[in-house]
Amino acid sequence: MSLGGSGPLESGDWQARIDKFATQADAARAARLAGHKSLFRRLLERLRPYRQEPGSDPQSTYGNFGDPGR
Repeated sequence: MSLGGSGPLESGDWQARIDKFATQADAARAARLAGHKSLFRRLLERLRPYRQEPGSDPQSTYGNFGDPGR
């Protein structure tokens, strides 16, 4: 009994799609390991204010929590 049109496993190109996605993932992984950053990551880094960069100053805080007068 068939429920309608051909499903994703019935067509012959599912393996080609899996191979394509695996190739894209391998290329992205190789680019990250080589130090390349995505356009989105570079945009985020440019938009982030300097004082909020991770690791810029581990001792800095936005408020003086050690001051008892506050």
